[in-house]
Amino acid sequence: MELLKLMSDRYACRRYSTEDVKEEDILKILEAAKIAPTAHNEQPQRIYVVKSEEGKAKLMKDFKFDFKAPCYLVCGYNEEEAWKNPLDNNKDSGEVDISIVMTHMMLMAEELGLGTCWIGFFDPLAVKKNLEIPDNIKIVGILSLGYHREDDRPSKLHTIRRSNEELVKFL
Repeated sequence: MELLKLMSDRYACRRYSTEDVKEEDILKILEAAKIAPTAHNEQPQRIYVVKSEEGKAKLMKDFKFDFKAPCYLVCGYNEEEAWKNPLDNNKDSGEVDISIVMTHMMLMAEELGLGTCWIGFFDPLAVKKNLEIPDNIKIVGILSLGYHREDDRPSKLHTIRRSNEELVKFL
């Protein structure tokens, strides 16, 4: 599939079939994560694959968005490993790094015929506690992952795009 078309067609999936995600698809998605660029190639990303019923129950304990996906990818980064920018008060690159990683995973999932939804509205401390994630890992986002249910459709806002005149400035 042409990349720009794939990017345009991809949308946030909120209705998943009950079919389990194939192990080989998860491994390809994780490979896409591994090859994503990170600042200084530090690779601070940490991805927690939540597939078991027990794991999903722990995740959903204090979580608002149960899309009944067969798999969730809890995405964060090791704060101790993220590159620090000495010209910007040692700001770490972790949030940008994991955002790039998550984008790679979303696009690979789309290429494989899987749906995803990037979930950012959650309590990271509750997720870390419930999944027993170490303190030095900062959770940034969660991807729901699975095959689209037949009645799943993009939201009405999916095709609305602001113009380049509003978004881009050539200097």
